[in-house]
Amino acid sequence: MPDVGLTTNSEPLSDDMRVVIKYSVEVNGLPVYNESYDVEKLRKELKEDEKRVAGLWLRRIKCVVGCQPRHGFSACVTRCLMDGQCCAEGHKDCKEV
Repeated sequence: MPDVGLTTNSEPLSDDMRVVIKYSVEVNGLPVYNESYDVEKLRKELKEDEKRVAGLWLRRIKCVVGCQPRHGFSACVTRCLMDGQCCAEGHKDCKEV
């Protein structure tokens, strides 16, 4: 959290504060996939093509849900995030999410 006081806790963040969104997939508390997104870059991408950005974020949910019952979970998630193909072990029995 930024350093705020009781009267400044609702003030906007200063321009020099970098804000990052982290996407992490864990299995039993162990990370198997991590990504970090700079909010300033996301702001620009949203302005350019909000529908595409929304679709890519939804893909992040669908890939994990689709890969959970498959063999090679980590490989499946990594492949799926790249091209939307949910594949056992990252290359078998592929289905588009």
